[in-house]
Amino acid sequence: MTLDSSNPVERLSEDEIWDLLLGARLGRLAVTVAGRPDIYPVNFLAHDRRILIRTNPGDKLVQLTINSHVALECDGQSRDSVWSVVVKGRARLLETEADIAAAESLRLRPWTSEVKTVFVDIDPDEVTGRRLHRGPEPEA
Repeated sequence: MTLDSSNPVERLSEDEIWDLLLGARLGRLAVTVAGRPDIYPVNFLAHDRRILIRTNPGDKLVQLTINSHVALECDGQSRDSVWSVVVKGRARLLETEADIAAAESLRLRPWTSEVKTVFVDIDPDEVTGRRLHRGPEPEA
């Protein structure tokens, strides 16, 4: 894509967004219950245009069961640009043996030394992303 120097913000295509998500591992999961938002750092795995998270019982999981509408945001950078992606969709707990076995085969591992026993799958209904190209600040 040719960059328009008067607008350093580039909207990403859905394919570009999923390519970035495939290489990302750390994001922020946003949940809302009773009109109050919460954001949790999570490691995740993108696969088949879905998002997989591994977690434990706790506030985050309780909130997901009350309101399954969630957003996942992640970003990254290169020498010449930064990017940000948001995935909005519905989260569901994986409960069947087949679903859990399939999730375990993807080898999403916790970053901490605790065992995380619950898998959450996010089925996206909207993905958006932007790349911001770095450059010098224009003169006023």
